[in-house]
Amino acid sequence: MRSSLFHRVLLPPLAADRESPDALRRRADVRFVLILVSLAVDAFILLGLRDPTIVNLRVLDAFGAINVPLLTLDALVSLAILRDPARLRLERWAPPILWACIVIEMFTTTVWVQVTGTVSSYFLLVGPIFVFSYRLVIGYRAGLVAWFSLVACHVTAFALEELHVLRPAALFVSDPGAIYSSPMFRLAALASIQSVYCSTFFLSNFVSNSLREKDEALDEAREDVERLMEEGQPGRLSGQTLAGKYELGELLGRGGMGEVYEARAIVSDVVPAGDLVAIKVLYAHLSNHRSALARFRREAVATRELPSARVACVHELGSDGETLHFMVMELLAGEDLGALLRRRGKLAADEVLALAAQLAEVLDAAHAAGIVHRDVKPPNVFIGAHDGAMDVRLLDFGISRLGEGGRETQLTQTLAVLGSPGYLAPEQVDDGYGEIGPATDVFALGCVLYRALTGHAAFRSRTPAGALYETVHHHPPPVTTASPELHADVDHVLALALAKPAKERYASAGELARDLRLACEGALPPAARARAEAAGRWGPARDATLTSAG
Repeated sequence: MRSSLFHRVLLPPLAADRESPDALRRRADVRFVLILVSLAVDAFILLGLRDPTIVNLRVLDAFGAINVPLLTLDALVSLAILRDPARLRLERWAPPILWACIVIEMFTTTVWVQVTGTVSSYFLLVGPIFVFSYRLVIGYRAGLVAWFSLVACHVTAFALEELHVLRPAALFVSDPGAIYSSPMFRLAALASIQSVYCSTFFLSNFVSNSLREKDEALDEAREDVERLMEEGQPGRLSGQTLAGKYELGELLGRGGMGEVYEARAIVSDVVPAGDLVAIKVLYAHLSNHRSALARFRREAVATRELPSARVACVHELGSDGETLHFMVMELLAGEDLGALLRRRGKLAADEVLALAAQLAEVLDAAHAAGIVHRDVKPPNVFIGAHDGAMDVRLLDFGISRLGEGGRETQLTQTLAVLGSPGYLAPEQVDDGYGEIGPATDVFALGCVLYRALTGHAAFRSRTPAGALYETVHHHPPPVTTASPELHADVDHVLALALAKPAKERYASAGELARDLRLACEGALPPAARARAEAAGRWGPARDATLTSAG
């Protein structure tokens, strides 16, 4: 996601600066070259400006006595320590050592600026060059340290001149001229110079963050191309043996993370030989992505903590080499709710009640275990049959949120929205509506039930951005508009389930399923009706609200 202009100009990048050994060596090499150039310039100045009629040799020698040793030390530290701090076991100290070296460089730059004129020296350009280079090549903190230390050194030199501790443009024998005699002019010059320093840092930060975003966009595009190439060859693994234990058969389906195959166990510690299983194989191009692997493993961890009657049992999580990561699951017979609804349009009320009761069972169990699914939607609801009755399973806990020991571990990326537009709760888009928690899944369950009862989505925009906007700003039409055979109380139940603020929804999925059954019988408690009317009127909805059926 692209950052704002303010973020690009002033704030650090959304992702941390890389600190790989190769990156550290490249940065140290760049600094070493800059320092050598500075030393060479100083040497030419010391050797070339020896005319006592023009230059104060005492000031020139003092300048050399300060700058040359400091820059030599700086170069040696950059070459011996900062190029490979791990070799000396100084990884922890590398950042402060680097910052100290940058301060030295800005100090030596300011020394030359001061002796040649704090408001008129050509060498005022050197500091911004360092700031710009360090921000782009080394990182945000290095650029920030260079900027702050340059500003501090220059302001200090200017103040010492005003206090007559230092003489302006002391290197030259002649009077520096009227330019230094007016305090207001000097202050104006100081302000303009500082604005240049600030602008340099802001510009370098903008350029760096913009380039980073372009690189990330190119990486995403490259991944999309790789994914499309893989997805353009469905079932490419059929007939292969995975990890020497499972023979992959027919391709059952594909998703954003991988493919699901029917497979037969050959030799396995967890499944009897010859048994049929379903195996989800992560796309190869995601195998090196920590977030994708974490999401893949998250699904197995979350599923194992839930009642097996309402989820697909995960038998094993493994890999075949470095590129194929897989999950062995129970093979289910049936179809997902999305496919069922595309085929039938909508479901009968008794079917929706059975669906609601079974989904509420697994969601309440998940919430009791500290797990929030965060992606409840028809494709993740599997419909089978058991003893002639509907058998519902909830799938794909890959982006679930788990509570562990009182702390929450969340699989997410900074500023990223995880979930499916059209089934996201408002708090997944804007945290002003509450925190992500059980009520988030209640909202998504309400969207699923709305779709099953009416035959169309609660938020109907054909674009993801439009669906996100509707989730926050619109109320869907009453359920009874599309299904007039239902009791008006059903509108009130869905109004509570789809309330914008999380705190106004049902406290649990079980309460939603219970009230839906009562509503279908026309027996919804009056208190629930009153709550629903308040929830339905909330927010700047432009469409007809659920309360209009009241």
